[in-house]
Amino acid sequence: MNTYINSFVRGRELLKKLLVGDMFTAIAAAFTRSNPMVMGAFSIATILLFIAIIYVDIKYCRCPNCGKVILLGVLAINTCPRCKHSLTTGKKVKKGK
Repeated sequence: MNTYINSFVRGRELLKKLLVGDMFTAIAAAFTRSNPMVMGAFSIATILLFIAIIYVDIKYCRCPNCGKVILLGVLAINTCPRCKHSLTTGKKVKKGK
């Protein structure tokens, strides 16, 4: 049983799933123009998923060392832009040449 769960890794994985769901609902809303009720439902689902993405990003996607919220590039970066610690382990990353 894993007693320690890195919230940044958990948030990153949850963010990936929410982004895929948001893209699916946005595309579905674009292709259901013939039925306004279905299009409205998909549009509302897109907005709700976008709000959930922002909430997960603010709540979970923080540096484990300094606590800075990482809004942009959360899926691509591995080190905190402020303190240069690893986002998955929390250890200081040595500067490479």
